[in-house]
Amino acid sequence: MLSKESSRFSFRQNLGLHTLVSAPLAVASSIPSPLGCDSFDITFTPRPFSGMQNLGKQSSEPFTPRQKDLKAQLQLPSLQTYPIPPNSSADEKEEVRTEKLLAMYHDFALDLHTGMYLTQLTSNRDYSDIHCQLMEDLTTLKLDQSNGRIIEFPLTNVSKVYRIVKNDDKWYSAGTPLPNATPANTEQIVVVEFMRRKLAFVFKDLQTSQRFLICMELLIRRAQQKQALRSLTPAFPPPGAGPSRQCPTPRLVHDAMSRPTPSPGSAGKRDDGTL
Repeated sequence: MLSKESSRFSFRQNLGLHTLVSAPLAVASSIPSPLGCDSFDITFTPRPFSGMQNLGKQSSEPFTPRQKDLKAQLQLPSLQTYPIPPNSSADEKEEVRTEKLLAMYHDFALDLHTGMYLTQLTSNRDYSDIHCQLMEDLTTLKLDQSNGRIIEFPLTNVSKVYRIVKNDDKWYSAGTPLPNATPANTEQIVVVEFMRRKLAFVFKDLQTSQRFLICMELLIRRAQQKQALRSLTPAFPPPGAGPSRQCPTPRLVHDAMSRPTPSPGSAGKRDDGTL
């Protein structure tokens, strides 16, 4: 039987956000790895998007059956125009751009499903490292704030995603020329906005923030389109589509038993005696 310290409680908050609150568990201490991370900690992922080194490479093939299954589910959502990946240009053929976009989308989704550490800008203008993970349904983002609270954000509830730039404590919209901008004092911030809450992720590199923005928007569009498709599918078959599966109530049973049973000679006859 689990103790109170190892038990978990869950409850639903407003806006469709789910919060799991878990008490800290006793973990056996281990010898730290010379590389600076625990080799037995499968939840740790080095900080991704550290540069452009992954953008010019071919998509890494999934090496587990589960990853292969996830990759097969990750098709591009239906869009009128698709964004141009950071490692592509408008001069390339559409097929080449689409192939690069799909490869980048697959790599991002698989990395996010494994889990990654990102920097979050809070409402108090503080910076905190959080662990983000895409859940098994590929439509829910789970955030671990390292304070005993794990919050789940359904991607179907996202209203919009956009990028802003912070330079010398001043805010600019994406594409606005920055006065005396240097990489040291410039931050690229991707905002994922819900109905009453915002998630702001901080990046130092422009191409890295573009990659995150594009792939996150693709995941959101995919989740919203799947939800719209499910809403169009009737939960119950229309009348006359098949035999009724209504559970008989006592009144229905009583009415059926009280009906007079027709005699063999009167079968097939109407009230006036005609067939």
